[in-house]
Amino acid sequence: MSSLVERVRRDPARAVRQGLLALVALVSAAVAWSLLRPAPKPAAEAKAPPPGSGTTVGEMTFLRFRDDSRRIEVKAKEMVGSQDGAMILHGVEATLPFVREGRAGTVTIRADECQYQQAVERAAFKGNVVVRTDDGFELESASLKYWGDKERAFTADPVHFKRGSVDGTALGFEYRAGSGLELRGDVRITIAAAAGGEPTYITSPSASGSREERRITFHDGVVARRGARELRGKELRLALDEGLDRIERAVVTGNADLVAGPGASLTTTTAAAAGPAQAPGTAPPPGGTQRLRSQKLEVDFGPAGELKQALATGSASLEVEPAPYEPKERRRLSGPRLRFDFDPEGRLASVHGPRAAAAKPGPKERPVLTAEPLEAAEGALRRVESDAFVATLDPATGALVRGEFEGSVAFSEPGRKAWAGHAVHDVAAGTLVLTREPRILDEAEGSELRGREIRIGTRTRAVAASGSVRHEVKGKGRRGGLFGGQAKAAPGQATQEPTVIVCREFEYDPQTRSARYRENALVRSGTDEVRAPLITLDEPGPGERRMTATGGVTSVLHPRPAKTSAKEPAPVEARSKEMRYEEAKNRVVYTGDVEIRQGDILTKSPEAVVLLAKDGETVDRMLAGEPVEVHQGLKRANGERGTYTPATETFVLTGEKVVLHDADRRLEGRMLTFEVGSDRIRVDGREEVRTEAVFRRKELPRP
Repeated sequence: MSSLVERVRRDPARAVRQGLLALVALVSAAVAWSLLRPAPKPAAEAKAPPPGSGTTVGEMTFLRFRDDSRRIEVKAKEMVGSQDGAMILHGVEATLPFVREGRAGTVTIRADECQYQQAVERAAFKGNVVVRTDDGFELESASLKYWGDKERAFTADPVHFKRGSVDGTALGFEYRAGSGLELRGDVRITIAAAAGGEPTYITSPSASGSREERRITFHDGVVARRGARELRGKELRLALDEGLDRIERAVVTGNADLVAGPGASLTTTTAAAAGPAQAPGTAPPPGGTQRLRSQKLEVDFGPAGELKQALATGSASLEVEPAPYEPKERRRLSGPRLRFDFDPEGRLASVHGPRAAAAKPGPKERPVLTAEPLEAAEGALRRVESDAFVATLDPATGALVRGEFEGSVAFSEPGRKAWAGHAVHDVAAGTLVLTREPRILDEAEGSELRGREIRIGTRTRAVAASGSVRHEVKGKGRRGGLFGGQAKAAPGQATQEPTVIVCREFEYDPQTRSARYRENALVRSGTDEVRAPLITLDEPGPGERRMTATGGVTSVLHPRPAKTSAKEPAPVEARSKEMRYEEAKNRVVYTGDVEIRQGDILTKSPEAVVLLAKDGETVDRMLAGEPVEVHQGLKRANGERGTYTPATETFVLTGEKVVLHDADRRLEGRMLTFEVGSDRIRVDGREEVRTEAVFRRKELPRP
């Protein structure tokens, strides 16, 4: 007995106590762990009286050691002898003192049998082993072994432990001095929530903990569930504070996957009634399913257990499904790193995609936002990538509210791409605003748009731009006309140029397929151009594009010369209140105080129609009337209708009574023919007898 007493003097239960305390630390920390958010602290439990204080009659105290600071007792109903050098006790109860955080406490171990080997300083408890501490921890198992020479406590039998709101099981556990505690085989922990809350379930093949390192680790594939939230990963590591009472950091490594079902965001704890509105005093509307995936997820907690910040690295992505009241599209934020910030209540408030460390990040190193419509009415798949972004979420529902993108922004969707230095996405409004040298390329329309600011309708395909707007529109399978001008590249050759439209304000409505150019609008196709306060382009049907200009129109068209002429015709300049160009009909219609000039011939009429050649490349004829007035130098003529042929630079004026006025004479007829730059005018008489009079041009006296 002296050797046993001496062993007790050296505190032979120290390793056992440390193992039990490490297990206590494990489950105590698990109380706080609830799928990346600490659960509310349970009410303090009344301390049970120290186990073993009431021994039954007939029990005997087998061993008792006491000094000024501690008391160790081993009680047994009987000692049945020894076997292979081991002392065998039945009905054992051992009480061991310990000090934790400056507070004295006791650990009590009960078992049907205890075998103690004095020579190797080993003890084995068998049958209905129960371990209790006076602060509420309890462990049950069929066996518990202690090897003093190895400072090792372990069992290969299933264990059941609980403390307060925590209840757990494992197929075995082991404690080794210096390496901490291990729970082996089908580790399962249940954490009961406060009143009205949902319990948390954690499972893994194994777990370990170290008091010295203040850590708990779940290994080989961990699953944590709470209500509609589920966390999966290869390993979950919890870092505890000095008192082992609070989680300071949680780290998930290896295919971290956190899912929050409908109505339960990644951090909120209650589902709410459906609907976008929230009346005072009611619960917030529910969001859609959220899913966070990465290779590594690090979460920091505040002093009160609140979420402070989280960092996901390694192909990180946050996927948000729509709530019932939101547009039917799935949104996904991804990047090499995602940082999550939380509001004072620990709810997710924003997601940051910081700049990549590489000087020139590749496509896989840039943050990206994608929106995938779940219904055809919501548009097509859209994608925005940049050097960095900040996404703002509604803390109550987890819904994406706003996204801000910085540096080399690239937007794409089927048939359309855009670039800018900065962009802001308003989810509710369905807009993406591009600034800092933005441009958008519409591959379907064959156009490129630039401006100081471009606004894209992410679900409607509407586009607006302001400030130094420049829009280039390419012809669709044809050359010439006001939607595909020509410019000479070399003698005998021509190259097609896009139509260029500049203005201060631009709007495109995809429903009507119409574009509006306002404030000093200018359309230039090759060398032809049109100016007006407002110019509208629309396309009622395929190949039926139209251009309408209003508010005072000025245009300049350059006809092609006739094949027999080596001289370039003078440009045709026109002014009117309104103008309409119809691509399918190859014509331009001017209305309202129309004035058209080519060379020295000026016509005035309420309406004029310019007919283009079949290829749309040049002016074929111009029809003016009714009536029409023609000026050439000092000569003035009036008629009902006029026809001008730019290729031959001739204007024919017709009517029942065509009147020509010169400086000193007046002549009437049915047809009058003018030639640009010529003194000759041909007049046909009433009796259909062709007569010709030649009037010499008189030069005006010089001032």
